[in-house]
Amino acid sequence: MTLPWTQSWENKGRDDERQYPDDVASLPAGCEVDARTVRRPIDDEVDFVVVGSGAAGATAAHTLATAGYSVAIVEEGPWVRTREFQRDFYPAMKQLWRAMGTHVAGGRSLIPYMQGRCVGGTTVINSAIAWRAPSAVFEDWSTRWGLGPEITERALDEHFTWLERELSVRSVDDKALGGNSAVFALGAAKLGIESHVIQRYDAGCDGSASCSNGCRTAKKQGMNITLVPRALRAGAKIYHSAQVRIVEVRGGRAVAILAEMNGPGGPHTLRVRARKGVIMAASTVQSPNILRRSGLRNAHIGQHFQAHPGVSVAARFKFDVRMDYGATQGFNSLELLKTHGIKLESLMLPPELAIARLPGLGPELMDRFADYSRIAISAVVIKSEAEGVVSERFGAENVRFSLTQKDMRNTLEGLELTTKILFEAGAEEVYPGAHGMPSILRSADDAKKWREGPTDTRAYNMVMTHLFGATRMAKDPRAGVVDTRFQTHECEGLYVVDSGVFPTNLGVNPQHTIMAMARLAASRLC
Repeated sequence: MTLPWTQSWENKGRDDERQYPDDVASLPAGCEVDARTVRRPIDDEVDFVVVGSGAAGATAAHTLATAGYSVAIVEEGPWVRTREFQRDFYPAMKQLWRAMGTHVAGGRSLIPYMQGRCVGGTTVINSAIAWRAPSAVFEDWSTRWGLGPEITERALDEHFTWLERELSVRSVDDKALGGNSAVFALGAAKLGIESHVIQRYDAGCDGSASCSNGCRTAKKQGMNITLVPRALRAGAKIYHSAQVRIVEVRGGRAVAILAEMNGPGGPHTLRVRARKGVIMAASTVQSPNILRRSGLRNAHIGQHFQAHPGVSVAARFKFDVRMDYGATQGFNSLELLKTHGIKLESLMLPPELAIARLPGLGPELMDRFADYSRIAISAVVIKSEAEGVVSERFGAENVRFSLTQKDMRNTLEGLELTTKILFEAGAEEVYPGAHGMPSILRSADDAKKWREGPTDTRAYNMVMTHLFGATRMAKDPRAGVVDTRFQTHECEGLYVVDSGVFPTNLGVNPQHTIMAMARLAASRLC
């Protein structure tokens, strides 16, 4: 059986004559400092220092720079240019991923959490999904946390709209959808389940299925090729490969950041003074640890960590699916979001990761892996009620997080429905990949076996990519770390704009809401 999506993605090579937005030649002279080359300490002064260059940091920096303020972005990771992105997953992880994706949250089980560590942050390696947070989320924040009228859906609407216009938010095009998403869509339609094409920051996806490696054609609108270069052209500067250690506080006000640069003969110190403010956008994990090292003692720093853990299942079809062609994520369903806090979605995995979703050992495993072109993978993403803790241990980040039994019961509902979707789409076999379940399910009727499936998280290979809450926003300093101006309750001129300020998780991909919140925060400083 030959299906229209089974065409191979032809890598015709990048046009060497094309200039990418992150090419050094396309940027203003002197706008960047690679801390790996610095031979002496640096002292600088600007209006605003932005710590982090991902979704939140790039958006805040761009907003302030275009308003005429002097801005310095300080990024822990290197600037890996579009021309340097790798085709293979392993070298890409070394280039772009924090700790090569090996950081884990401890607790009942070990759950890896994925973050980028480069200019552009996680936007360089994610699937560029653009979801506005559901209305119910803002209503909850207003009711339970008292964030209205400052933080509302209406207040964010203009910022969502600006982002959607400026960063080409659109539905995945049919020609880039790919077989993995198409079979999910087919199965959902046969079952009468709500599902739809995903919207993404997409300037013309060519279906290379390599979002996690960095987009080699600069079609994915990550911060590395959009708002960071735009901020630099508006007069900002960036220090990359410089790790911020503390925010310097004097008289109850943030006055500078101190960072470490490991250039020749280093380490050397980078001190950037901030006349108007320091903006933390280092992520839900890194920001609270910097705040603690800087002497802040609010009891909620590092508390209330939330996430969207995910678990995936694989299926083998009678026909070619070709996960190596198409958008990394193209289709999803919110059928169970309101009732069970579960989002279902298609998920492309490269061969290096997909093999871990297949059953068997030795020759049996390799026989199945030889059918990679016929494998599809779908994921269950959990809007968990669990809360964890972010801290440091022996100088390294330490995250503790355990899903609740309710989270796990909801997960089983999602896995049952996902299994039915795959069989309805024509799967021959579905591979649960969970200890305590059969290694192979052979019919749609077998999906009901999930009803007695394991509720111990140790039975699953989970991964977390969306992180929230460890610097929670609340009007009352007894309930959170920052106020509705995004300023810390303890220290004037010190702001947090990443997803750590979200009082709860969202249930949908957070990048769009992170950026809208950061733009709102920065615009109020202008």
